[in-house]
Amino acid sequence: MKDKISLAGDLGSGKSTVSDILISRLGAEYYCTGAIVRSIASDMGMTVTELNKYMETHPEIDRRIDDGIAALSEVDRLMIIDSRMAWHFTKGTFKVYLSCDIETSSLRIMTANRQGEHSATLEETIETTRTRRESEKKRYKEQYGVDIKDLSNYSLVVDTTVASPEQIADCIMAAFAHWQENKSYKAVFLSPERIHFPEMELDGDRLSPFTAQVERGEQTPYITVCERDGEFYLVDGFEAAMAHVFNFSTFIPARLVDAEPKGEYVRMKNSL
Repeated sequence: MKDKISLAGDLGSGKSTVSDILISRLGAEYYCTGAIVRSIASDMGMTVTELNKYMETHPEIDRRIDDGIAALSEVDRLMIIDSRMAWHFTKGTFKVYLSCDIETSSLRIMTANRQGEHSATLEETIETTRTRRESEKKRYKEQYGVDIKDLSNYSLVVDTTVASPEQIADCIMAAFAHWQENKSYKAVFLSPERIHFPEMELDGDRLSPFTAQVERGEQTPYITVCERDGEFYLVDGFEAAMAHVFNFSTFIPARLVDAEPKGEYVRMKNSL
């Protein structure tokens, strides 16, 4: 059975664009539930947000979509499955989650101009996007007992807020190769601007070897982060992370841990 990549993620995180690149590079087939949902909404004369609310009390629509996703488990072809729930229903996939800052994702949704998915202003679109995220989370939790926002469900989490689609695809393909060799592989790749850093003194002696590694193009040790409500907080690996910040790295390699942020934090987006 050929390996498949299930691609979930935040609204406006770039799943369709990244999927197009992966399909071209891998020669894979594409399956997208988003297009199915938009078609259903159009047929019912609803916006996508309205359909999401409707589906909270009409699970038959989700079941119709999810039966199709589950059937892909028996398809012996390399596939990119763009779906919120393929990681759960399609067996044995490389589970990828694309994460994006809500303001950036809302801007992308407005730019894409998909019917029924955005409002007239950025502020309204952010609120619409937040409502859709919460509606989907509630619906899947009630129907299937799973939390689609629990990032521990996924083999790979990639932050798409700043990186280009090509850089994101490069990251996924490299991680996919690691996963094919070791199916327990897990990693998170975050933009420095997405991380909340603890306010602490920087140790220059500890920083130097990490800076040298980054400058040589070598991978530094994975930092550890925790996630709360779509925000990432550094738990350990301060100097390694700062080496990437000072070298303007696209991604910082990280591991996700279940912890609570402690102390004062600052986001590099606000301080650079």
